[in-house]
Amino acid sequence: MRAPGHGGEKRGEGRIVMLAYITRRLLATIPVMAVVAVFVFSMLRLTPGDPAAIIAGAAATSQDIVDIRQKLGLDRPIVTQFFIWITRVLSGDFGESFFYKK
Repeated sequence: MRAPGHGGEKRGEGRIVMLAYITRRLLATIPVMAVVAVFVFSMLRLTPGDPAAIIAGAAATSQDIVDIRQKLGLDRPIVTQFFIWITRVLSGDFGESFFYKK
């Protein structure tokens, strides 16, 4: 027979402590993921060349490039581009494949 106050109460307290620890760790990942998102977006935007010109190809006219930039949202402010990008990434939309066109 167990003495009152032993075993069950400590196990319940341990679960609460562990749940609090897990919650703190999960909340701590939010700023880390935000920094990673800004870093990845910046690296994508800092790559050399104009994405619209690369997609359009060598035979494209300047109007073709303008149309592609507008379609991709590259004519919008960089902050707007970031929020559109992060919203799509969080919903699982990683864009159109250059290879498969899907």
